[in-house]
Amino acid sequence: MIRPTGSVNSEQVRLLLQRFRDLNLGPCGIDVAQGSRVVIEGCLSLDHPVELGVRYGVRDEAGRGRVLNIAWDQTQLDISLSDDDTPQARLVEHLDVDLETDDHGRLAAPELGARLNLESSDARDVEHFLRRIVRAVYSQAG
Repeated sequence: MIRPTGSVNSEQVRLLLQRFRDLNLGPCGIDVAQGSRVVIEGCLSLDHPVELGVRYGVRDEAGRGRVLNIAWDQTQLDISLSDDDTPQARLVEHLDVDLETDDHGRLAAPELGARLNLESSDARDVEHFLRRIVRAVYSQAG
C-alpha cells in the first residue's frame, strides 16, 4: 500500500530509538570517510528510557573515545557527538535531522539517505540506519 509522504509522530520516533537501543551494535567498524574509520563500542543507555535518547560509545582510529547521542526534540532527530558521557562533556559536533514518512509508510531521513520500516525491520536495517547517522555526524566533525 502506498501512503502519502508525511510527518512522523512521537510513537514512531520512540520505536526508532528503541530499535537503536535494542540493536546494541558493537564492536563494529564503520568507514566514515576515505581512509578513516571509527568503531562503535556498544550502547551506553541500555537501561534508560529511550525518551531520554540513545547513547553509543564510539572510538576513532587515534583511540579517542566519544559518545554519540541520538535524541528527539519533538521536531527533529537531535544528534550530537561529545568527548564523554558527562553533563560537562565538550560538544564535538551537532546535527539536526528531519524525519518523515515516505510513500510506503517507512520512517525516512532524506538527508541521510536512510529509511526504515518500523513494523518489519530486522537488525540489518536498523544497523544500516545507525551507520548512516554515524557517517553523517563524523563527516560534519571533519
